[in-house]
Amino acid sequence: MLLERTMKSVAEQVYPYYEHIIMDGCSSDRTVSVAQEYAEKDKRIIVHSEKDSGLYDAMNKALNLATGDYIVFLNAGDKLFNEATLEDIAGKLKYGNKPSVVYGYTDIVDNMGIFLHPRRLQPPRDLTWRSFKWGMLVCHQAFYARADLAKKTPYDTTYKYSADVDWCIRIMKTGEADGVKTLNTGLTLCDYLDGGMTTAHQWESLKERFRIMTRHYGIATTLLMHGWFCIKAAGRAINRQIKKKIKHKKKSSNKK
Repeated sequence: MLLERTMKSVAEQVYPYYEHIIMDGCSSDRTVSVAQEYAEKDKRIIVHSEKDSGLYDAMNKALNLATGDYIVFLNAGDKLFNEATLEDIAGKLKYGNKPSVVYGYTDIVDNMGIFLHPRRLQPPRDLTWRSFKWGMLVCHQAFYARADLAKKTPYDTTYKYSADVDWCIRIMKTGEADGVKTLNTGLTLCDYLDGGMTTAHQWESLKERFRIMTRHYGIATTLLMHGWFCIKAAGRAINRQIKKKIKHKKKSSNKK
């Protein structure tokens, strides 16, 4: 079960000062029972199951329940990179210094949790809200937002597929307005499960991202960047077709 992979990665953390909130939308599978099995053994785990109006509504509910200094969202199947991830992040935070966002790198894994490749988009050395005009350079699984900023900047639930992009930008905008910078750990922080809701609804997600980009960066920048994204996407598609043809030719040659 994908949820169990995620819960195990959190339970194995050597850093003890965390809470793990499981949000469930009254699912009919074993989600709640599996989560409760872990919760019975660990008081840091909070299982909450009730109807919601979608993924981002559930994430807002988790925000309201959170009591820690920073919050990160993991989907079922995602996992913290290794057992020292939270300890490594804590070690990067200097006493009295509370960046608006602590971030890092991401690896992509398959359904079995096997490494596929590093995430294509890579975080810059110094991340600001302006950085995301180049795309979502840090996925939310490697984006640790300061909880007080996150609570006053909830997810915009009018977006069904890309509210995480908007949320990350607004968190960084809020931090910058308060004179607070972000912190690059320089570390790989999570394994991200390939695919997901955004991939399954790619066209709807792209339309939402266009609206989000226009909202934050203006129409001119958005049109320019989307033109560049389309060129890159077309290039990747051509490369995939070339690779398929090469594989097909090799198979045909081997049959002869």
